[in-house]
Amino acid sequence: MLLMVSNLLLWEHVASKPTGFVSTEDLYDRVVDQSHTTYFLAADLYHEFDMKYFRSSWYKTRMPSLCHTASIHTPQSRDEAHETKTEDLLKTMINISHAWEEPLKHLVSAVPTLPGASDKMLKTANAVKDKTHVLLEGMKTILSRSHHEVEKDSYPVWSGLADLQSSDEDTHLFAFYSLVRCLRRDTHKIDAFLKLLRCREVFKNECF
Repeated sequence: MLLMVSNLLLWEHVASKPTGFVSTEDLYDRVVDQSHTTYFLAADLYHEFDMKYFRSSWYKTRMPSLCHTASIHTPQSRDEAHETKTEDLLKTMINISHAWEEPLKHLVSAVPTLPGASDKMLKTANAVKDKTHVLLEGMKTILSRSHHEVEKDSYPVWSGLADLQSSDEDTHLFAFYSLVRCLRRDTHKIDAFLKLLRCREVFKNECF
């Protein structure tokens, strides 16, 4: 929690002083580090759930639904990503992160309802939630330096709360599975695109 607060204060300080001492290069380094850690935490959360709670019974009878962020267009290839403007990629990642703020709150609340959920799993879910929020503020700060703004409420709404809170165990577990599966996918996307942008903006595409 202290780390989260200190990070938020950092972004607030930088955002309030566009020409402050923190360079854009340093900001990219920090958001990439944050996104990389967030992705690994999300992947760890997914794998722990998969190992403990996956059931072929509900997987065979239920088709995984589209992630709630599927309507946000993202580049489908590296070439398309390279052709996308920096501010447009940033806006896309910000919208994806915004779309996860509400689901992550409910995901954290749902962990203790899993039978035999570990303390580690709860800590991981909380860490993903906190880091996603800090990362969001960091990306907004970078975008603000290019004098662009994010459209308010331009992100899709998550509608899976009823299933996540269902008293039917299979429905409940499948909803949790769907959420962590999509979380892993989206955090990986954000991490990959941020690394591409850092390569473009900081290293002028001279990185491997």
